[in-house]
Amino acid sequence: MPRAIILAHHDRDSLIDPHVVHALHRYRQVADRLVVVSTSAEALPAVLAGCVDTFISRPNVGYDFCSWQAGLAALGDPAAFAEVILVNDSMYGPLTFLSPVLTDPRVAAADLWGMVLSDQATRRRGKRVSPHLQSWFLAARRPLLNSAVWRRFWERVEPLPSKDAIIDRYEIGLTEQVAAAGFQIAGLYNAAQAGPLLLREIWPHLSLAEPARSWRHFRKARRTPHNPSELAWRRLLEAGVPYVKVGLFRVNHYGLDLARVLADLRRDWAAGLDYDLALIENHLARLREG
Repeated sequence: MPRAIILAHHDRDSLIDPHVVHALHRYRQVADRLVVVSTSAEALPAVLAGCVDTFISRPNVGYDFCSWQAGLAALGDPAAFAEVILVNDSMYGPLTFLSPVLTDPRVAAADLWGMVLSDQATRRRGKRVSPHLQSWFLAARRPLLNSAVWRRFWERVEPLPSKDAIIDRYEIGLTEQVAAAGFQIAGLYNAAQAGPLLLREIWPHLSLAEPARSWRHFRKARRTPHNPSELAWRRLLEAGVPYVKVGLFRVNHYGLDLARVLADLRRDWAAGLDYDLALIENHLARLREG
């Protein structure tokens, strides 16, 4: 099954960070064509020689969707592939090998699938539930790649003024348009079926030594809908999603105990997790230095 993977990259320091190098080597194992589109780096590091088939450097406008648009154009006819996967560098991982994930029965029949099916809306949509695949991992299969809805969507992608607008029109919009055209959508983790976090999941992140953070976590963790990639990270791993979001550590919108998160990951590593946790720690240290 010929497969192409397109990675959208941006780095504050114009680097291809080692955690991205790791990801690209993992993607190479399952990709017949591997494309990197960067809005910051001008060239690939030597360590990626022979790994990436096509490298594109472009101006930093339009966020990931404009990068994926450029990558799709570089592929030529996307329907030459049985599957095209769009990813970005906002995640740490894959934490395990991807082959079992790509053949998971939960997504086997889907035309468009991803790691996380979220129901969180944008600010402009208010409290309305908006089921959609989170765009940090999107996989389209040949029936969709051959379709007019796929072609029209990418023809209409253009730079928008804000991230919220991008999520509203493109991330949520893609799922809506594909589903409306009768194609099947699936995710390894479905937030609508998972329900709110339970007290036993929240409790380990509460501490009398950090009352402000703990209260923020308790208050936000009980709300729905939420961003499962940043709040329910443990559930995602248990569902077979082999990634942890960078923003969980950098932003920590939900007030998680980050020391606890890293401790849990170290326990997973000791139990056989196939990922060098120094990739996370070193990347975060570089970001803190700036």
